[in-house]
Amino acid sequence: MLTARTLTEAQTYVSLLTAADETAPATAPDPIEPGPNVTQGPDAWLLATTAGEIAVPYASEDAARKIGARFGLGVSSLIDAAQWALVAASFARRALTADLAYTGEPDQDRTSVELNWEFAADAVGEALKFLPEGAEDAPESAVWSELGTQARAQSPELVTRGKLVDDLEYYRGTLADFRALYGPAV
Repeated sequence: MLTARTLTEAQTYVSLLTAADETAPATAPDPIEPGPNVTQGPDAWLLATTAGEIAVPYASEDAARKIGARFGLGVSSLIDAAQWALVAASFARRALTADLAYTGEPDQDRTSVELNWEFAADAVGEALKFLPEGAEDAPESAVWSELGTQARAQSPELVTRGKLVDDLEYYRGTLADFRALYGPAV
């Protein structure tokens, strides 16, 4: 059985394996509640998904929420380094589209802009977790999925420290610029 560190990581994994809508905005995950696709086990929620059953340990979800680690603590065993870089780029595209459309009018919702930039930065942070200290590139073992392997072959710089750090600085900086321009969220 697959194990995710958080509900958000589980949802991200399922999105990678399905034809997720690239234009859909990032959203904060709904609280996990028992239902047709979610059961409570002794130590974890069990999510029935199109990608198979995924366990989300209670302790892992709780720890991640307490410290604000959207995708979880430690290194992912579900999503590889290259996939995280792709996820980050996808959120960044969504953020940029929403950012360019945002004019600051009172009837506009800025949540999509901010949340997508935050998700993009967090996803880059997940990719960076795979790089050993001092390494300039993710090791081969950090990219195990077919999608990740193909993406890395097409863009060898995809999971290099230089690119990931540049992306992280860009995403955080653009979010900071947006907030500076439009003020704090109300």
